[in-house]
Amino acid sequence: MRNKLRVFTKEHRDNISKACIGRVGVWKGKKMPKSSLYKNMRTHLKYNVSLKWLNSFKDIDKLKCLNSAIKRKRDYKGFTTETYKAYIEKFYTDKKFNELFNKWKETDDKWIKPSLDHIIPKAKKGSLLLDNLQFISWLENRAKIDIGQDEWNEIKRHIGYYL
Repeated sequence: MRNKLRVFTKEHRDNISKACIGRVGVWKGKKMPKSSLYKNMRTHLKYNVSLKWLNSFKDIDKLKCLNSAIKRKRDYKGFTTETYKAYIEKFYTDKKFNELFNKWKETDDKWIKPSLDHIIPKAKKGSLLLDNLQFISWLENRAKIDIGQDEWNEIKRHIGYYL
């Protein structure tokens, strides 16, 4: 039994690359079955959720967007499987998230992509609890930085003053 890792020379790797030029991928021009997308998602999640539970959410693109919003460690820190489920269940049907998501999908405008925001910023002792989370556009989230929601609403009311 051989357990040694085979090391390819640079020349060998270059030859493999040349041989693959122009080769069409297996899935090129095809759509992956929806069931496979859900299975892949479940496999890559950090949480122990069932395939049946994931399948209960019919729009996989929405699930992908919600998952991508918590991909940074600072955003999912402290999340358990139960917290993750509550997060998905809350925001999958959230009015503001759905408005932003639908507008973003229609226009593909990166500035309005839904972005997870802390109502009370973590820098000002805001919690990671779901009640302190909301979705706003990516641009608004970048502008808001570490400003509390009440102060941010006041700035938005007088935005012309600042421009």
